[in-house]
Amino acid sequence: METITLTRQQLYDLIWKESLSSLSKKYVISFDELKKFCKNNDIPIPQKDYWSKLKFNKPYNRIKLPELSSEKSIKLILREKDTTINSNKSSLDDLTKQIESDKKAPLLVPDKLTKPDIFITQTNEYLTNVEKRNWDKIKREDRLNINVDYDTRDRALRLMDAFIKLLKYRGHTFKSDKNNWGQICMINDIEFPFHLREVRKRIPAKKQFESTTYLFTGIYVLKIEIRWNCKEWKDGPLKLEQQLARIVAHMELAAQKELEWLEQSRIERIKKQEETKIKEELLRRKQIELTKFKTLLSASERFDKAVKLRNYINRLEEKAITSDSITEEFYTWLKWAKDKIDWYDPLIMKQDELLEDNDLDEIVNPKKTNCYYR
Repeated sequence: METITLTRQQLYDLIWKESLSSLSKKYVISFDELKKFCKNNDIPIPQKDYWSKLKFNKPYNRIKLPELSSEKSIKLILREKDTTINSNKSSLDDLTKQIESDKKAPLLVPDKLTKPDIFITQTNEYLTNVEKRNWDKIKREDRLNINVDYDTRDRALRLMDAFIKLLKYRGHTFKSDKNNWGQICMINDIEFPFHLREVRKRIPAKKQFESTTYLFTGIYVLKIEIRWNCKEWKDGPLKLEQQLARIVAHMELAAQKELEWLEQSRIERIKKQEETKIKEELLRRKQIELTKFKTLLSASERFDKAVKLRNYINRLEEKAITSDSITEEFYTWLKWAKDKIDWYDPLIMKQDELLEDNDLDEIVNPKKTNCYYR
């Protein structure tokens, strides 16, 4: 495999050109390990909205690389062409090997519970109080979701203690479930509820009216959830104690995949919002154009009618002059008619004491009467 060595500045330039997820596919390194290296060496990484702004040529704020007294380099291994199949299995195998090769990772489950995590202590207290029916002392918030037989509880606590410590060692955090179903693991702001249970064997009733009984089998199942998907890890040829690295690797890859999906969904949502905005703007401009054209068409129709009215008034005046029948009343009416035509003419639009623009609109577009008959 080809290995390249990058300085802190070179890694900073590379991260702001390609996303962490794409780099983890290109090189034999997980998303979380790359993010952890950047955090420990004070290398700023782009925010979630950086790539969408970059895609749509929007202004963005690029955080400068701070100076350090001692510079540390990183070695990255390029994935081989025949192993760069973006399959879940190959990625899971690679990340599992990386976790297992970390000598400081707490992968071994001890034979005896020593220095247990606070969650293990609180879970043990919770299970003890439930068994003794001390209902007033039960606290559901900070416990783990464990459902096993009392005889095998020690194994469950030791197993979950190693599991919790490994997750915390990998830089992941926890929060309480809002329904008090136990702690939830947080990997890159993605929630992972988990539940350890012991498989039970159903024994049917031998006689009528007897109830069915269930016996614990000693087989453990660890259920990991993410949104509506879930995966169960079960005791088999390998006990759960020997599968911790693979389980954590699965969770980290699932979180990375979920983040990519969320980012893609966010970009698609922004794209749809911009498309909707463009359509709405086009519709608004169209409505403005139609309104302006209707105004123009209405003005031309008013002008034609004003010309016809003015011709009609002129013919009446000529006829009255020819027949010598102009009276004071006709002269007054003639002046009134010409004033109204000047008020109606869009080229003159003379002010009128009694008529307003509302009256003009009603003349141009008269209201339709209700012609509905029962």
